[in-house]
Amino acid sequence: MPDTEEKKLVTMKIDGQEITVPEGMNVIDAAEQIGIYIPRFCYHPALSVAGNCRMCLVETNQARKPVPACREGAREGLEVTTNSDRIKEARKDVLEFILLDHPVDCPICDKAGECMLQEQYSKFSLRPSSLSMPKVHKPKVKVMGPTVLYDAERCINCTRCVRFMAEIAKDPVLTQVHRGDHAYIDLAPDKVLNSPYSMNVVDLCPVGALTSRDFRFKARVWFLESTDTVCSECSRGCNIRVDTYKGEIKRIVPRENPDVNGMFMCDHGRLAYHEYENDRLFTVAGTRTGDMNYTQAVNRISLQLLQMIKSGMPPVVILSPFMTNEDAWVAIFSLKVLANVNVFAIGGNAQGEGDDILIREDKNPNTRGLMTILKHFGIQPVSVKEAIEQADNGMIVFGTRHAWIDEIAKKIGTLDFGVILSAKATPATTKAAFALPVPSPYETTGTWTNEFGITQRVQAVLQPQQEARPIWQIVQDMHRGFARMQTFTRVEEITDILMDKGLIALDDLTNTGDDITVEAGK
Repeated sequence: MPDTEEKKLVTMKIDGQEITVPEGMNVIDAAEQIGIYIPRFCYHPALSVAGNCRMCLVETNQARKPVPACREGAREGLEVTTNSDRIKEARKDVLEFILLDHPVDCPICDKAGECMLQEQYSKFSLRPSSLSMPKVHKPKVKVMGPTVLYDAERCINCTRCVRFMAEIAKDPVLTQVHRGDHAYIDLAPDKVLNSPYSMNVVDLCPVGALTSRDFRFKARVWFLESTDTVCSECSRGCNIRVDTYKGEIKRIVPRENPDVNGMFMCDHGRLAYHEYENDRLFTVAGTRTGDMNYTQAVNRISLQLLQMIKSGMPPVVILSPFMTNEDAWVAIFSLKVLANVNVFAIGGNAQGEGDDILIREDKNPNTRGLMTILKHFGIQPVSVKEAIEQADNGMIVFGTRHAWIDEIAKKIGTLDFGVILSAKATPATTKAAFALPVPSPYETTGTWTNEFGITQRVQAVLQPQQEARPIWQIVQDMHRGFARMQTFTRVEEITDILMDKGLIALDDLTNTGDDITVEAGK
């Protein structure tokens, strides 16, 4: 249980500025509240305090010698000086000591451009090395596990990785071996770094000692373009940053969100983008499309759907929990109200294993969002099995990441009206009468609502290619031929409707200012 006891507030001074903080707060965090940065290597707010790098030394009015700011707690009357001549000289000494045996690997190191050692040497030292003897050599390019490589010569022994694996990942496979200038991080006897969270040590490493086998030598970080979005691989909805170069995803790293994922994410979420590198569906396909383009295929679908509605035999619909709330709103509204569909099912990946750290059992990003919108329209979804059994008149399937995809593919291949919207070419898309391309989760803009009811913005990292279009736009086009419905031109318009109706709450979204009304439905 979290500690809910309110701590006593104390008033202290940092570089002459008075600040009131909870008693015991370390000086590093207290200083940052007033915009003062104290350099550090081993300190990390999510980990226990090690105090072994000595980069964060400060002077106080209650100690004769400099003290590490990461261990110094706030107390009444404490006065801290972070930039005295004595402290500036101490920082230079620490950096010179760290760099004595550090190799000059910057030209080939993946950490170049975001290395704390580079940055702090440039800002706080620039003192040339006085080493007059050969550097100590240590193991290089050591395979720690399937995702991480280690270069002991670059290691500064901050032990962030050791503490993370023991305290956060609950898998203490790393340890520090040897002593003095021969010390470095290594695997514990008979252990391998193979945790679901192992790649977090790459982010935590302040230098280039621990590197990602997936990202290694792919691109220089200063060439990367970054986009903030949300992970799609489970109902946690970890906040992530996706880095791209020349239109390709190169890596995924976590963004801090204390309400969702803290500062970390799982390895599966980091590597999930590889699934969409091959077998993509970019143009209209299917058994009845021939040489049709997107417009021709949608017109044909619209005509058949109208005939089915007139005959009182609407198709069944299998929704995907990878759809955004905006996709789901347009699809459910239009298919329920305009096409008289009564049978809806929620597909998606099967339940899997979870843990008490981040990974959830629900391997879909927006199950809760779909359930909320279905409930808004008074729809009780049936199981996918029931939907398949009732699909003799026709079937519309959103996505192909379904636990029942083999059964769906078998059924849809027997139907004259079988429509599937997919980001990938699969056996199901080859058997369907019509297969329309949609964006991958990394090409999608909208919102997802995670398992805990937190709605978050999903931002397209890459633009959809060729004929791929957002689901909400495709559904609009399918109905345009026979039904008068509101036409959206931007996904933000749909988001505003969902917010106005109280189906989602998204505090950081700027309202478009448009007056949106719905012509039919609740």
